[in-house]
Amino acid sequence: MNPAIPVTAAATSNDSTRPRAYGWIVFALTIGLMMSDYLPRQVIGAVIPAPKAEWGILDAQLGMLVSIVSLVVGVLTVPISLVADRWGRVRSITLMAFVWCLATVACGLAQNYGQLPWARAFVGLGEAGVFGLKVALTATPVVALMAAGFFVLVARSYEADAARQRAVVAGEAS
Repeated sequence: MNPAIPVTAAATSNDSTRPRAYGWIVFALTIGLMMSDYLPRQVIGAVIPAPKAEWGILDAQLGMLVSIVSLVVGVLTVPISLVADRWGRVRSITLMAFVWCLATVACGLAQNYGQLPWARAFVGLGEAGVFGLKVALTATPVVALMAAGFFVLVARSYEADAARQRAVVAGEAS
């Protein structure tokens, strides 16, 4: 320990690890959400033969089922992100993830073609809310962690360099 730098109670408390742990928890949960939100958008391509045969729907209707999620995400991402920044990112991403989950369940429970496009549109609504927010929510703690890590690295290299210089000076003096 460097005697020139006083150690205070705040510097030794465990509070400095809480933001780091919170940042990694937010990062891990958001990355998990990012990885799992792509599947409901694309799963319709894998199950196209089942609704086509069961409900006798046309290729144009299948095209709408495939594209409606991307259309809703593209149209609503910016407006929902603006509202979410004012309302709170964590609350907004939680609400939109809940909407997205319920809509995904509604897609699985759809009894006819008329219900499925509406359920898929709500999947798009949930993803639109999650899409912009997950990037912002992930970037904030990760950038802070990266910056903190960089400054710790610089400080440690400075301390190591100072220790080497003291050792050289002490070795030359004796």
